[in-house]
Amino acid sequence: MLLLRCYPRITDWLFEVSGIDLRFLPIYSYGFFVALGFIVAAAIAAWELRRREQLGLINFTTKTVTTGEAPTVSSLLINALVGFILLFKIVAIFLDKEAFGANPQSFIFSMGGNWLAGILGAMIFGGYSYYAAKKEQLPTPKIEIVKVYPSQQIGDLVVIAAVLGVLGANFFNYLENPEDYSSFAQDPIGSLFSGLSIFGGLIFAGIGFGIYAYVKKIHILHLFDSVAPGYILANGIGRIGCHVSGDGDWGIVNVAPKPDFIPQFLWSNDYAHNIINAGVPIPGCEGNFCNHLLLPVYPTPVYEFLQCAVICIILLSLRKKLTIYPGVLFSIFLIFNGIQRFTIEKIRDISDRELFHVLGFNLKQAEIISIGMVIAGVLSAAILLRIYRAHK
Repeated sequence: MLLLRCYPRITDWLFEVSGIDLRFLPIYSYGFFVALGFIVAAAIAAWELRRREQLGLINFTTKTVTTGEAPTVSSLLINALVGFILLFKIVAIFLDKEAFGANPQSFIFSMGGNWLAGILGAMIFGGYSYYAAKKEQLPTPKIEIVKVYPSQQIGDLVVIAAVLGVLGANFFNYLENPEDYSSFAQDPIGSLFSGLSIFGGLIFAGIGFGIYAYVKKIHILHLFDSVAPGYILANGIGRIGCHVSGDGDWGIVNVAPKPDFIPQFLWSNDYAHNIINAGVPIPGCEGNFCNHLLLPVYPTPVYEFLQCAVICIILLSLRKKLTIYPGVLFSIFLIFNGIQRFTIEKIRDISDRELFHVLGFNLKQAEIISIGMVIAGVLSAAILLRIYRAHK
């Protein structure tokens, strides 16, 4: 069952259930579920933004678009370069699957590749770019002023969330675990996608959204309200990636007898075949990812997914009622997210985490931020509601 053992790569699962062996492709489970989370979050945010746009609560901006221009040298060169890089690497991957599977990052970022395929890719992409531009070319280029709504700019928000979210998550992880700086120096690209602190990603992405909203003249409170439900669900989907890959984000040891009414996957897990090779060897297993935990632990990522899904449903059920109070939905999100993370930290494995001494309490970084989020959510909701009611 998918939730009772680990599949570090999606292709491992595909091989087990179908016999199709694509394990040379490094489609890692964690990255797959994170990407899925981004897609779901973007869809929910765009859906909610469109609703608020139709109500006239979020204004559009305008931009000048020129159509019918002749092919430009810069456009042809960019497309040719993209085609060259893609085929240069893709063909090399299929010709040398073992080297790629052994170290995908090193293979991708090396100078090695298939030059003939790269040149062919440049010709195909560059040629098609020229053909498409000539097909649309007009005797006189047409200049139009078009409306641009925030829901049409969701791709920009996804990029901001991805880039700043990863950087922020790693920044907070390094604050909590300074020893990780050494691994960053040795492998900066790989380190960007390990040891993520979700709150750091939330804070950095939030700052990026705020700046983007200011530059694009988007109502920031409506934007944050629209993004909140999708974000919390994406967080939960990402946790499923942690669980399926077995990246160490699990709970404390749980050897208590399982009640009959609770499914095994919700009670405990030994995370067999985990990606970090934690625990002891599995008898008879050969190759990579052949360890499991000696003692089963609480599957906290599954709990987090369920918590996040419930919070998402609550936020979606409140969004229409709170539309007239911009920012209050996001305040409620802060409260729920803070409570969710604080409670789950009580049964998470913290053997490798530093504790901070605050007012006589030993707290984890996540617990401190959780408390801050709840306080910020309560205060902002109270202040906003007081302002809105005073102007009625």
